[in-house]
Amino acid sequence: MDEDTWNVPHDHERMVDETNRSLSSEKYIYNASEENTVSATNDYRSVEEDANVGSESGRSFLLEPLILILLFAYNFSSTILKAQIIYQSCTAGLGYPNDDCLLLGTKNASSKHMEDAVQQYATRVITAMTIIEFIVPAYCGLFVGALADRYGRKPLLMASFLGYGLQYLISACIAYVAMQSQGMVSPWFYVITIIPLSLLGSRVTYSVAAICYIGDVSTGRMRSYRMIAVELCIYVGLMLGSYSSGYVFKASNAYIVFVISAASIFYALLVMALLLPESLRVRQLNTGFGLGQMWRSCIGRREFKDRTILILIMCILLLATIANDGNNVVFYMFVREKFHWTVREFTNFETVSILVPAVAGSGGVLFLWSLRHYTKSAILCLALISLLSHMSSSLMTAFAFVDWQIYLAVGLGVFKSLVNPMGRTMITNLLPTNERGLYIHYLYKYTYVLSFQYAGKVFGMLSVLQTLSPIIGATLYALIYADTLDTAPGLFNLISGTLFGLAIVLL
Repeated sequence: MDEDTWNVPHDHERMVDETNRSLSSEKYIYNASEENTVSATNDYRSVEEDANVGSESGRSFLLEPLILILLFAYNFSSTILKAQIIYQSCTAGLGYPNDDCLLLGTKNASSKHMEDAVQQYATRVITAMTIIEFIVPAYCGLFVGALADRYGRKPLLMASFLGYGLQYLISACIAYVAMQSQGMVSPWFYVITIIPLSLLGSRVTYSVAAICYIGDVSTGRMRSYRMIAVELCIYVGLMLGSYSSGYVFKASNAYIVFVISAASIFYALLVMALLLPESLRVRQLNTGFGLGQMWRSCIGRREFKDRTILILIMCILLLATIANDGNNVVFYMFVREKFHWTVREFTNFETVSILVPAVAGSGGVLFLWSLRHYTKSAILCLALISLLSHMSSSLMTAFAFVDWQIYLAVGLGVFKSLVNPMGRTMITNLLPTNERGLYIHYLYKYTYVLSFQYAGKVFGMLSVLQTLSPIIGATLYALIYADTLDTAPGLFNLISGTLFGLAIVLL
C-alpha cells in the first residue's frame, strides 16, 4: 500500500498494532487473560471450533512468514508504481518527449512547468485507483467474517494473495510495454490492475482471515505470542520492501520491480496452497447483520451520555482516517515537487517513517500498562498525545523548507500510531459485552491503525465508514493539491493539521 497493519492505495502513510478477540453473544467471548467460550444465539447453526486444528504439524506457523512476504512485495512496488504513473502521465498522457520526461523530479529548471502539469494528471489516475480499491472492500467488510466462518480461513487468504499477485503481474506487463515503447502507454491502464484486488477483498479479506486463523490454531499465551509475531512480520516486511525498492529500481526499472513483487506473492500463494492447513473444521452459518442494524446500534439511546461520547469518538477516528488517507495520495508527489527527491531518497525516508511510529507505538502500550493501577485516564491521555503528534507533524511538514525538516516531522509524529487503538479501546469500554464483538486492528501502512469487524454492530459500522473514508480523503486532497500545486503545494498538510485539531477539540 501507496503505496500502503494491513495498506495496503499505494504509498499511503499507513498492518497489526493490537489484536483483541472478544466475541459477543452472537458468537463467542474471548478475553486476553482468560479463555471463556460463551454459547451463541440462533444466528448460528453451529458454533463449534477446534482451537488446535492444524497446529499438530506445526505447518500453521507458515502464516506469519507468508504475511511478511506479502507486505514486502506490497511495499517493494508501492512507491515505484506511483513513479511509473507519473512517468507515463508525462509521455503518453500529456505527450511530452521521453527525454524530457526522464528529467522529471530533478532540479532542472526547464522541467518545473512540466512537472506541475504531469502531477495534476497523475493525481487523477492515483485518485481513481484509490476509489476503486476501496469501494468493494467497504461492502466486503459487512460479511467477510461470515464467509470466513462458512468457507474457512484459507480460501479467503488465498483470494487476497491472488488479488495482490494479479495486480503486480498486470502492472509488470503494462510497464514492460511502456518500456519497449518509450513510455507511450496510457497510465490509466494501471486502474485495471486494481480491479482484481478490489474484487477479491484487498486487505479486508486477508486481515480478517489471518486473525481468525490464529485464533483457531492457538490458545492462551501462544495466541498472544503469535499476534506479536504477526505484528513483527508486518513491520519487517514493510521496512524491507521500502528500503530495498529504491536501490533495485535505480539498478533496473519498474518492470523488474513489479516482476519481483508478483513472483514473491505467487510463491507465497503456492506455499500456502500446498502446505498451510485449513484451521476451521466445522463450518458455521452466520448471516451477519446489515447497515440498518449497525446504524441503529450506533445512534440508539444509552445510559448517561454514552451515546454522545460514542458518536464523538467515532467522528474523531473518521477525521484521523480521512486526513491520513488523503495525505497518502499526494505526499510522494509533494516531496518530488518541493524537495526534488528521487525514488531512493523517498524510500529511505519511508523506512524511517515505518520504524519510528512502530517503536513509539510499542512504548506507548508499555506506558499504558505501567499506569493501569494508578489512573483510569491513561487511554484518554495517549489518544490526546497521539492527536497532538499528528497535528504537530502535519504543521511541521506544511512549513518545511529543507529536507531535514521532513525528518523532524517524523519525530514529531512519533505517537501517530496510537490514536486508533486508543479510540477503539474507549469505545469498547462504553459498550456492553454483547455489543463489542470481534474487532481486528492492523497497521494500515505505518502511521495509524485501521480495524475491521464482523461480530459487533458499532465496530462494524465504524469499520465500514473507515473503509469508505479513503474515497473522501483521496478526492478532497487530490483537488486541493492540484489547485495549489503552483503556489503552495504543502497546503494539504495544513488541512490535515486542521482536521487533527478539530479531533482534539472533540476529544
